[in-house]
Amino acid sequence: MERGSGAAAGPAQGEEGEEGEESEGCAGLWELPVERCERRPECSRCSRPQKVCLCPFLPIHPLKISTCLYIIQHPAEESRVLRTVPLLAACLPPEKCKILVGRRFSEDRYPELATVCRNPGTLILYPGAEATNLEEITVMSSSPPVMIIIDGTWSQAKDIFYKNSLFRFPRQVR
Repeated sequence: MERGSGAAAGPAQGEEGEEGEESEGCAGLWELPVERCERRPECSRCSRPQKVCLCPFLPIHPLKISTCLYIIQHPAEESRVLRTVPLLAACLPPEKCKILVGRRFSEDRYPELATVCRNPGTLILYPGAEATNLEEITVMSSSPPVMIIIDGTWSQAKDIFYKNSLFRFPRQVR
């Protein structure tokens, strides 16, 4: 019995001693200065680091297009390395490329998007059984066509599409 009681008492005392020593050793770490992480300078046009700026390869003047694009971007895509949406936006006139970042888009918070989604001429690029091949679509509207594009991984895009009832109104294309 002494062996069992000694074993039970020994580690408990030892653990308290180790914890005390450990906390004393870590206390100094919290006082160390934290170095600020400085971001590399970014290009204001393409949003890429200046060392890898792609602006010399982009059109000098915005492309003239009739279609208005609404890019619905998942928040995680905003910080991805490739970041193709800023490149697209740099090539198009600002009034032709609107970027909305988020997961949820309600009619109250996004009245312009709600109006666009309810317009019968609006298309949403999203695959599915109901999706029509884009090449088979003839735009017969007097107003410029509007296309909604969801930017994200497949699971992110699926999540955005199914959790936002507004995206059921536009005609689905692939």
